[in-house]
Amino acid sequence: GRKQEPPDNLLLVKPYHWKPFIGYADVNNASGNDLSKSNDVQHLSCEGMGGKEDDVQLLWTADILRRLHDRYYSIALSQEEREVTTVPSLLQSMRKETLLRFPQAKIVFSGLIPISKQNKQFEIRPQVVRYAEELGAEVLPGISPEATHVVAARDGSEKIKQARKEVPGCYVVHTSWLMECFWSISRRDVHPHHMGPLPKQQAVMGKKNACPKHGCSKDNVVMLLDSDEEESGGADSEDDFAADLEKEMMAKGK
Repeated sequence: GRKQEPPDNLLLVKPYHWKPFIGYADVNNASGNDLSKSNDVQHLSCEGMGGKEDDVQLLWTADILRRLHDRYYSIALSQEEREVTTVPSLLQSMRKETLLRFPQAKIVFSGLIPISKQNKQFEIRPQVVRYAEELGAEVLPGISPEATHVVAARDGSEKIKQARKEVPGCYVVHTSWLMECFWSISRRDVHPHHMGPLPKQQAVMGKKNACPKHGCSKDNVVMLLDSDEEESGGADSEDDFAADLEKEMMAKGK
């Protein structure tokens, strides 16, 4: 990472808020600042889901570690390459690929970066900018025809109105979408995080062009399952993946 930024081998995980400790200040229960919980994401809270436990961070972390292991011990790497390959470099490349392909995400932020830090070069990047850039996205200063996502603190801003009017295929999402991409190092489905109606012209490549001619790697398949493209039964696919991974972990533990 850059100076005064976390090292590349540090995995950021979703803060877990254990219900019995909500409202208490406890040094052993400091879950950290959750940027995905803006004023406008009440629909994503546990209370909004009837108290259903929806924590999937352990499954995401297990998947990250499995992909990391597969890359390090890949037969495509020579012994010389493996000797100079490090965990930080592998994690850096895994993150970079997340929003870099199929197609590259080009993000405009709304209501998330203080005016004093906008359009300026800072040694320490604002957190949301760092997350987006480390995931391979390009951060745009304003709405333009190439924008694919507006990541916003709340709906109704001028940037959001402009994007809906001028860029029909642009997604308008809560910060929770970006955070889930970072926590899981995978391209998450925009639909649970979208503000307002989905765009009629969706800013994604067709399935036929999703993989290069030489085929899809295992990592590509994971990202395609979690891509922005609407799939029939998409939620079921994610549930099936989680269930299969959990079964595999339980079987190895026996």
